[in-house]
Amino acid sequence: MAQEPKLTEQEGHMADEKPESETGCKDTGGDGAENLLEIKDLKLDLMSVRGIIHALNGVNLKIRPGEIHGLVGESGSGKSMTSKSVMRLHNEQRSRMSGKILFHGRDLLKASRKQMQAIRGGKISMIFQDPMTSLNPLLTVGEQIGETYRQHEKCSKAEAKKKTCEILEKVGIYPPEKRALQYPFELSGGLQQRVMIAIAIACGPDLLIADEPTTALDVTIQAQILELLKKLSEDMGMSVLLITHNFGIVAEICDRVSVMYAGKVVETCDTKTIFRDAAHPYSRALIASIPKTGMNVEYLPTIPGSPPELYGENKACAYLPRCSYRDNRCLQAPEMKSCGVGHLAACHHLQAQEAEKD
Repeated sequence: MAQEPKLTEQEGHMADEKPESETGCKDTGGDGAENLLEIKDLKLDLMSVRGIIHALNGVNLKIRPGEIHGLVGESGSGKSMTSKSVMRLHNEQRSRMSGKILFHGRDLLKASRKQMQAIRGGKISMIFQDPMTSLNPLLTVGEQIGETYRQHEKCSKAEAKKKTCEILEKVGIYPPEKRALQYPFELSGGLQQRVMIAIAIACGPDLLIADEPTTALDVTIQAQILELLKKLSEDMGMSVLLITHNFGIVAEICDRVSVMYAGKVVETCDTKTIFRDAAHPYSRALIASIPKTGMNVEYLPTIPGSPPELYGENKACAYLPRCSYRDNRCLQAPEMKSCGVGHLAACHHLQAQEAEKD
């Protein structure tokens, strides 16, 4: 059996400590300054017992200031891997990253550990899927929120307590003084998620990453949480990267959307365009599988096959085995092409699909 390739620290993405500002990163000459976040050709390899997994294969993504950007795709498409890469949450001894993650024009992949500690929770925050497993069961809600203020704003205990009550009110938790003294298990799922949002926005981040924040909640509470995220984005001028597999959520609150497949973004456009004029066959197949009012069919449309395993190099289009348009051109992975203003898609058959619509 061939020996597994090893990822050394030198191959990893962690830079040495540099004498730069605590919250700053190495300047990249202002590249990507017009976008709050710009991901360029991001690749992520993970080491496993079966070999190297190419979890991300050249992700390109732009998030503008103040917008809510949806990131959609099947499970295993690389949505959460992308968000964790932005936060630099991967085990650095068993992973390696390349490319650029430009935040305010500065490359996060070149940031030191100390700089990333200041950025996480301060400038970029993240909400995870299940609040019950994310919150510490041994600390009260107030202690967990207050810790954020003491860590990033160096507040006194009394000042942190005051700010904790204010942020609980902001996310709709009443009475804040009583709730701050409760433990997570004493709260409902919806209140737990509101606590997670309070922790995430406590220091007024520029970017909030919400990784399927409504998955563990019932439909009524989902709507409340989505409305809260939308209001907070508007009130605070905060950008939101909303990760989901639900196009209904995208239609509800997102300004723009990117569709991921097999570790790459295959289409990006505004929300109205993705529903009216999706260009990539995968995007169209996902939308076609959504149940619609008045449908009189025995079975809902599905996408044949399964997403590919990401072991080894693949020079062909990753969607080739499942695509009805496939031909010999698909043996070479397509580049992103313009389909209109602000609309990009990676497919060799864009013209054929346009003719089919006409």
